[in-house]
Amino acid sequence: MPRKTFFNLPIDKKQRIIDAVYDLFIENDYKDVNIRKITRKAGISIGSFYQYFYDKDDLYLYLIAEIEKKVYDEYKKKAGKFLTDEIVIPVEEICTPKEIEFANTWDNAPTEVKVKFYFGEYAKEMNRIVWDELVELKESGRLVEGVDLEFVFHLYVTCMFNILMYFKEKNITDEKERFYFKRKFYMEWFVNRLIKK
Repeated sequence: MPRKTFFNLPIDKKQRIIDAVYDLFIENDYKDVNIRKITRKAGISIGSFYQYFYDKDDLYLYLIAEIEKKVYDEYKKKAGKFLTDEIVIPVEEICTPKEIEFANTWDNAPTEVKVKFYFGEYAKEMNRIVWDELVELKESGRLVEGVDLEFVFHLYVTCMFNILMYFKEKNITDEKERFYFKRKFYMEWFVNRLIKK
């Protein structure tokens, strides 16, 4: 998570850094992007970078999380739910072309970066909409009896990570096929097993 100093920057300077980082990761492999390249492209000093972020992974994960939150927020706004609604919103209606291009770099990010995302500080914040919906389902009495929400949430996050690893291992890159896999898992194997009939 970025340091407070980053959030205190003027909006235009923050955006300049974000745009520079988007460009670098879109144009280069993850391993080829380094702090020096980021600072040069963003027009900031290396010392300033470390005042804003802990490291390259921190910056990258923050930007990926912001795009994911934008998508989740749009689902929440339009559908009111994420887990239990079958609405499909094309990502092009939510994100800018550059955000989409940057988000597509996620497939080639190192596994250890993905582990930080799914099992580190971003996991609970990133999937807050899922957690909130699980709590709401439990409080409304719609979940099957005896469900431990923290365990279910852990399963959800673990499965998200493993689906991503499966896509990489099987070289599944087609977005429609990926969406089908995810939707089938969420609705048929995950949600439908949790909700009372």
